[in-house]
Amino acid sequence: MKHCKALDKKIGNKLSFDQVLLKQRRGLTQSVATTFVNPFSYPIVGDDEPLLTALDHIYSDGALHTSLHNIFNTNQIERLSFDFSSVAHDVLQFAVENTLKVALVGAKPGLVEQAAKNYQQMYPGLNIAYHHHGYLNEPGMEDGVIDELNTVSADIVICGMGTPRQEQFILTLKQRLSSPALLFTCGGFIEQSAIKADYYHPLVKRFGLRWVQRAIMHKHVRTRLMQDYPKFICNYIFSQLKAK
Repeated sequence: MKHCKALDKKIGNKLSFDQVLLKQRRGLTQSVATTFVNPFSYPIVGDDEPLLTALDHIYSDGALHTSLHNIFNTNQIERLSFDFSSVAHDVLQFAVENTLKVALVGAKPGLVEQAAKNYQQMYPGLNIAYHHHGYLNEPGMEDGVIDELNTVSADIVICGMGTPRQEQFILTLKQRLSSPALLFTCGGFIEQSAIKADYYHPLVKRFGLRWVQRAIMHKHVRTRLMQDYPKFICNYIFSQLKAK
């Protein structure tokens, strides 16, 4: 975590996030790139100075990272993640209220279509102007998606590809979209929404146990909890003490 303190200083709170939405309402002069870090993605973003510098806004996705951050840093924050337990509702409701065009890029083929249907059922009047899966591995595919996004002139782009691919993609969009847009990463949100519109059980959201539900449902989450998270705690504390 070479640039942990630079990353920590950039992590914002809910008030900061609300200001991101207000930028769209007031009229954007350029696209705004926003991402969310958790114990898996924090060291990836923190070790990539060009990526870290280019991102406009960063928030803490997860109670573990949020708690550690608030112990070692003066800029106190709360957990913000792009799901229906946090800011996803704010963004989609904002899109409806302001008649904005939303684009989804992420998840596997077939799942993004189902997620789009689920969002439109939850938010009558939501204009999902474009959707595409997140596997842009074939030559020319990414360029084609960007061209299509420019054709529809999306106001909000929600991208779920995993870190660092999703961050790299929204930064490419920041440079290449012809019309300014709000650009959000969302991790597994699109795929989760295809499984169930409001993915987390109400009690899970109420008691902050999202990680438990995801660990039960997904093997890769169990792997992260057992391998990546303990490593993150040790490395995070060490890097914070070293930076003092």
